[in-house]
Amino acid sequence: MPRFAMSAMSVRARLALFYALVTSTGLVLFGMLTYGFLHYALIQGKQTHLDGREARLISLLAANDGAGSRVQLYDQLKSYALVTHEGNLFHIRNADGSWMFPADRPGPSLPAEEDCSRPVYDTVTLDGGPVLVRCHSILLRGAPVRLYIGGALDEEMIILRKYRNSLFLLLPAVLFVASFSGYALSRHALGPVDRITKAALEIGVGNLSHRLPVPVARDEIQSLTIAWNQLLARLEAAVLRLSRFSADASHDIRTSITVMLATAQLSLNRPRTDSEYRQDLEKVVMECRTATTLLDALLTLAQSDNFVNEVQFQELNLCDLVVSSCRRVEDLAESSSIDLDWQLPETPVLVHGDELLLQRLLGILLDNAIRHTPPEGEIRVCVSSVATRPIVAVRDTGIGMPEDVQRRVFERFYQADLREGKSRAGNGLGLSIGRWIADAHGANLTVESTLSEGSTFQIQFPQPNVEEQEIGFSAGAHRS
Repeated sequence: MPRFAMSAMSVRARLALFYALVTSTGLVLFGMLTYGFLHYALIQGKQTHLDGREARLISLLAANDGAGSRVQLYDQLKSYALVTHEGNLFHIRNADGSWMFPADRPGPSLPAEEDCSRPVYDTVTLDGGPVLVRCHSILLRGAPVRLYIGGALDEEMIILRKYRNSLFLLLPAVLFVASFSGYALSRHALGPVDRITKAALEIGVGNLSHRLPVPVARDEIQSLTIAWNQLLARLEAAVLRLSRFSADASHDIRTSITVMLATAQLSLNRPRTDSEYRQDLEKVVMECRTATTLLDALLTLAQSDNFVNEVQFQELNLCDLVVSSCRRVEDLAESSSIDLDWQLPETPVLVHGDELLLQRLLGILLDNAIRHTPPEGEIRVCVSSVATRPIVAVRDTGIGMPEDVQRRVFERFYQADLREGKSRAGNGLGLSIGRWIADAHGANLTVESTLSEGSTFQIQFPQPNVEEQEIGFSAGAHRS
């Protein structure tokens, strides 16, 4: 069958065809083997029958000689041939090649030079029918002769012919049953695939929470279904992130656009001074920056699940990261009259992570502390190690948070009503991004806060692979 024709067939049809080919091949082999075994058994039975006839003839002649019978040998052989079944297939040849019995009719056309010292069997055709002839050299009254005893194979051939015809009749029937059974079996086996296909066609963007039915049998189809359900779960999560990003972006960007549009319209409604126009433009610029920052934060969260698979961690000195992050915001802290201080251990503290993301995490915590710390307040960043686990703590003397705010402070877009001492508004995404960065590094980001006393955000990194010694703090701390 052409290859393209096979590829165009359904799986059920191909399985049914495969079952039919395997069954037909097995039946043909079975028929050939059983036919051969039956033929062998029938011939063996005929040979045993001829052996018995020879033994009875020799016994008869020996008995007559022992009784002193005066009947001539030829007459004894003739009497034996008359009373014996298939006596016409009984011949004796002298050593010189002449026929002793019967003298008037030659025996079977077997090669005269064939060695018959041991019984030799051959199939010849006599009177139009197959005959099995046994040739054996014996001593008959002291003279060496060749004894030919034959047996017709008509009954054996009839048995073989009937068996062969039965096989020919049985083969198409069994082949049909095998093909039908193969198709039914393949349909039953592929039933779960049909149900999975039907369920998959019903799943769309609006119902990605639906899952494919998992078969009970622990087979390849069950593994395939589980893999597809895992893929659907990842796809659902991706679509949810995209939907959330679209909703969040549209909501907050619409707010910024509304503010910019209202500012521009008010500026065009009546003539204004240069300073008023400048103030309006500064307001527009501030809204643009706010929208840009918000979009960047939303994109970071939307791509968060892909981060772990794409970023290669490297060994970093946590002390260098803290110093770099503090120096980036020390001018901002100084402009707000906030005392920024950091404390480092005497030996390096190593962590595995992404440098830019860890700097962003520290920047988020420092920016959050500066925004919620009043003038003349203090911010302390400490690096330490507890049970060989690196720890960074950012402490401030700001307005603090009640317990209900602490439980929700890492939620997206959550902004507590903490207006006292607050100099700049946020978008509610900073700490959520910080929690994600910590989770991506296998670290724990926690907060402890007391209202009107301040807050402490702590990052506890996983234990590194290298051995670390006890770390102490240097007495001289840098003060901005």
